[in-house]
Amino acid sequence: MSRKSRKYNSFEEIELDLKILKLEREIHAQKFKRGLQGAKKNLQPSNVLHEALGGSDNGEPSFIERIIPIILQFALKSFK
Repeated sequence: MSRKSRKYNSFEEIELDLKILKLEREIHAQKFKRGLQGAKKNLQPSNVLHEALGGSDNGEPSFIERIIPIILQFALKSFK
C-alpha cells in the first residue's frame, strides 16, 4: 500500500497518522499470525491424512477421490 506524500499542518495530524499506521501494522501482524496458525493446523500429519482419505470439509473431492479415476484410466488402458 503506497501512501501519497502529504503536508502536515500540525503535530496532531502527524500523531494521528502514526497511530493509524501502528494499528494497521498490528492488524496485519494478527492476520499473519492467524494464517500461520491455520497453515500449521492444516499441515499436521493427522489433518493431512484426514484430507487424503476423504475428510474434506469444504466440499472439494479428497486426494484419493481425485486420483482414483486417473488410476482406473491407466489400468484400463493397460488391459487393452
